[in-house]
Amino acid sequence: MKNLDHWFVCLDLSKMDDILIGYTKFLTSVIQPKTISFLHVIESGSVAEEMVELFPNLKNTDDFEDVIRGELNKKIEKEFDDDSVETRLILKKGRPTDQIIEMMKTMDPDLLMMGKKTGYVGEGVIARRIVKYVPASILFVPENSRYAMDTVLAPVDFSEQSANAVSFSEQLVEKTKGKVRAQHIFKYPSHFFPYMPSDEEKEKIRSHIEEQKSDFIEEYDISDEVNFTLTLHKEGRLADEVYDEAVRNQADLIVVGAKSTKKITSILRDDFTDKMTYYSFGIPLFIVKNKERHQKFLKSLFD
Repeated sequence: MKNLDHWFVCLDLSKMDDILIGYTKFLTSVIQPKTISFLHVIESGSVAEEMVELFPNLKNTDDFEDVIRGELNKKIEKEFDDDSVETRLILKKGRPTDQIIEMMKTMDPDLLMMGKKTGYVGEGVIARRIVKYVPASILFVPENSRYAMDTVLAPVDFSEQSANAVSFSEQLVEKTKGKVRAQHIFKYPSHFFPYMPSDEEKEKIRSHIEEQKSDFIEEYDISDEVNFTLTLHKEGRLADEVYDEAVRNQADLIVVGAKSTKKITSILRDDFTDKMTYYSFGIPLFIVKNKERHQKFLKSLFD
């Protein structure tokens, strides 16, 4: 698949590693990368020193790193036992989030893959920071992910980035002959609050949204094979509506297009993507980015 040649996969020495490495292998049957780099960040020297104290056969921290490298290589080689994809393992020391962001700048991958443990305090904060400051597309893989690509759900707001998400979703299901569902979530205009619009007004609103959908399909040449759902959002979180639609259709993946307009602030305040990142779906979440635009924005921001 175009522009997804180099993947970066973050490991943390937990049970999540087996799931993440396994899902990475599955994804290579859908998208064929050239290189996959696996990264593990040793959080601090003190952790390594404690391990040396606990295990007398480890003479120093270098021995500790060798043990980690050997353990992770064993898991990687178990899944990637042929030469179809080049794999490498990188060990770093420091704070995981800082090292991930730094390695993204240094190695410039096209896709970052991370495990997402449901219910962990602070998990959403870390994920949100990664999404903000990494220009590559990002895939969050939860603990109970299915190795399947039969149905992909793409929430859309009729923008260019959501059209990119639909197009990308279509490419993902091409090999599996799967289905793409596009979901547009709408609210009644605020001037109706706290009253509900009349039946006639509801019909006008829905007709207007249908027109927007038709314009969206025509402008971005969306395939007739894509099934659209229009969802009225009454209360609660928008992500709840996405989750309900994903469960109803047994979606294997949710694909969201990240903002990449000409305004630098657009990528720093992408409220919908933020909400999706925080949500514990139990379904893989793929955030599609225009890497070149995001790199340009971040460079302008930090310069």
